[in-house]
Amino acid sequence: MTTAIAPKQRRALVSLDLPDAIIAEGRSAIALRWLLSRALTLSIMVFAHESEVTGDVTYYARSMHQLLQGGTLRNTLQEYPLPVFLVILPQFLLGFLNQVAFTILFALSMLIVDAAFTAVLWRADGRHRGDSTNLWLWFVPAMGPLAYFRFDLVPAVLAGGAVLVAVRRPALAGALTAFGAALKLWPAVMLPTFLIRRSERRQVLTGFLSTGIVIGVLALIIGGVSRTLSPLHWQSARGLQIESVAATPLMLARMVHPVGTWDVHISQFKAFEIFGAGVHLMSQLTTVLTVLGGVLLVTLWWRALKVSPSAETLGWLFLATALVVTVTNKTLSPQYLLWLGGPVAALAVRAPANRSVRTFGRVLLVTAIATQLVFPVGYNALLKTHSLMPLVTLDLAARNALLVWLTWFAVRQVWKQTARA
Repeated sequence: MTTAIAPKQRRALVSLDLPDAIIAEGRSAIALRWLLSRALTLSIMVFAHESEVTGDVTYYARSMHQLLQGGTLRNTLQEYPLPVFLVILPQFLLGFLNQVAFTILFALSMLIVDAAFTAVLWRADGRHRGDSTNLWLWFVPAMGPLAYFRFDLVPAVLAGGAVLVAVRRPALAGALTAFGAALKLWPAVMLPTFLIRRSERRQVLTGFLSTGIVIGVLALIIGGVSRTLSPLHWQSARGLQIESVAATPLMLARMVHPVGTWDVHISQFKAFEIFGAGVHLMSQLTTVLTVLGGVLLVTLWWRALKVSPSAETLGWLFLATALVVTVTNKTLSPQYLLWLGGPVAALAVRAPANRSVRTFGRVLLVTAIATQLVFPVGYNALLKTHSLMPLVTLDLAARNALLVWLTWFAVRQVWKQTARA
C-alpha cells in the first residue's frame, strides 16, 4: 500500500528537475525506474557504437589467461593493487576462462553493485524518490556503459557508503575506506576527513586499520613487497595523460597546430599521453599543483577540526578532497568521474532538498555527459588528425573546466560551513 503525498511534501521531494518528474513511492516503482535507466545505459553501447568501452575488460581477461598459463602475479596487472583480483577473478573462473563469458559476467557483477547501492540510497532517502536516488539513477546513464566495464564503480560505491555512514557508523566508514583504498588507492586520501570528528576518531581508525592491515598482510604474503608497491611506482612514473587538466592547454594548442609539434600515442603505461613541446613543463606544474592542493586540503581539514563538522560538511569535504586530487594530477581517465557519483548521492541523503547539492549534482551530470562524449564517442577523432578533432578537443576542455568549477564549488562549501562565528 502506498501513502499519498501532500502537494507541499511533493514539491519538497521533487528531485533535480530532471526529465522524469514523478515521485516513485514504492519498491516496484523504483525497481522499474532502475531497470529502464540501466537498459538505456546499455543500449547506448549498441546505438552509439560504444563497443570500445569493453577494452579494459578484454585486457583483464587477457591478463588472467597469461597468469593461469604460467605467468606471475608480479607481472600481472601490476598497475593495480592485488585486491583487484577479488573483483575480476571470480567472474573469470565462473566464465570457464572464456573472454566473452567473462565480459558478460563482469558487466552483470557491476550491475549488481549498482542495484545494491541504489537500494541503499532509496532506503536511506526515506523510501521515496528524493534527490539522492534520482541523482544516482541519472548519473550512471550520463556516464554511459563505461560504468559497467570498469571496476571503478566498486570503490565509487564504497566511497558513497562511507559518506553515508560516516556519522552514525564510523567504524564501518573506516572499513569501507580501507577496502576502497585497497582497490584503487585514492580513497586512502579520504581518511583524514573521517578523522575530523573527535568522538568518532577511534572507531574510524579501528575500522580502517583492522581492515587495512588484514588486506595488506594478505597482499604481502601472496604477492611480496615489490608487487604490493608496484601500483605506486606505476603511478609515479606515468606521463601527462591527454585528458588531464594540466594537458588541456597543450591539447588546445595541438588542435590549432595538429601536425609536427605534439604527438599523442599510448605509452608503456597503457594510457594515451601527449609528447612534445611544453609537456615536461606541464608535468612539473602538476607536481607544484599537487603540493598546493595538499596545502589547501590540510587547511580545510584544520578548519573543520575547529567546528565539529556535520555530516553534510563531511560530505562536502570528501568531495573537495576527491576533486582536488583529481584536477591536480597528471593522470585523468574517464572512469575517474565515477568516483564522484557515489559520494554526492550520499551527500544528497544527508542534505535533502539542499540547493547547493542540487546545483553540484546538475553540473556533475553535465560533466559526466561531456566525459562520455570524449570517451568513447569521440576518442578516435581526438587521437588523430580528424575533422572532428577540434570539436572533441573543445568538449574535453569544457569538461575539464567543469571539473575545476566543481572543485571550486566544493571547496567553497567547506570554507563557508567551517567559518567560525
